[in-house]
Amino acid sequence: MKMTVTEFEGDQAICETESRETVQVPRSRLPHAATIGDWLEWHGRSIRILREETQNRRQEIDDLMNELFED
Repeated sequence: MKMTVTEFEGDQAICETESRETVQVPRSRLPHAATIGDWLEWHGRSIRILREETQNRRQEIDDLMNELFED
């Protein structure tokens, strides 16, 4: 399952799946470097950061913001 970290509440990470469901994951289960906005892949007992997908989505958002606020 793929999901993105949307926020942290105490020791829980609030994540949104591709199907827009919200799931809570203990922060201790995430990779240490996980931050808000990271895309993650949860497969079995393993959760890993999808660095390339995270970077691509951040670039898409930056591009959209630049278009929106162009003079």
